[in-house]
Amino acid sequence: MKILAYLQEIPNFPEYSRKSKILLLAYYLRQNQGLPEFRAADLQACCRGVMKPPSQLPQQLALLSKGKRSPLIPGGKKGYYSLSIQGITEVETYLSAGNRNKLGVDAILENAIPYLKKFVARVGEENQRKFIAEAVSCLKVDARRATIIMTWAATLDHLYEYVLAHRLADFNTALHIRKDPVSRLTVIAKDDFAEMKETVFIEVSRSARVISNDVRKILDEKLGVRNTCAHASGVEVHPSKVVNFVEDLVDNVILKYKV
Repeated sequence: MKILAYLQEIPNFPEYSRKSKILLLAYYLRQNQGLPEFRAADLQACCRGVMKPPSQLPQQLALLSKGKRSPLIPGGKKGYYSLSIQGITEVETYLSAGNRNKLGVDAILENAIPYLKKFVARVGEENQRKFIAEAVSCLKVDARRATIIMTWAATLDHLYEYVLAHRLADFNTALHIRKDPVSRLTVIAKDDFAEMKETVFIEVSRSARVISNDVRKILDEKLGVRNTCAHASGVEVHPSKVVNFVEDLVDNVILKYKV
């Protein structure tokens, strides 16, 4: 089967998140091109003349191959990857849903629910559980902006808990060397974080090496998305953006910083 015909059998393919597109393309190479192992260049070649390749492919492939239940696993040579059993199962779920003609907006949004459930499995704090329960409820009624807002709130609350549990002294040291009024603050309890802007919390967390620079970039980007969703505007929030928002925060922030 040609790649174009394959993609045309997947309703709403353009609405999928970057991660989902990568997995679907990897599955095509495996099933139709006889390539169980592939490189970023193979995915790019697969897209040529049909669609724009997913961005930052080498970095995304590396991220998707981390963790015990990752959808990709490293191949036999450096730079090569293959679908794990979890990745194959995920793609076949997409395809079976498409075959039943159920792969509409609701089904795309439902792809975020397993990530939110992973989030709940990793947290014990009641506030975070409530935030995630509300995010799932919002997903089920296609309330995309509300889903993003609640997921962001849960993520920040999780990071507050992480700092308090593991890096409070480092955080306060970095806070006190700032040259602005917030430097006079000393964080003792979670409520103290409310005294600073979210941008300041992210900056101080990076200065204190609580988070890596890559995670800071993710948080800055997602904060911008949250701000767009929190204010009245004509910006369309596509289902794929919601799924990508949840995937990025759960995989690259929540699961990385365990309380």
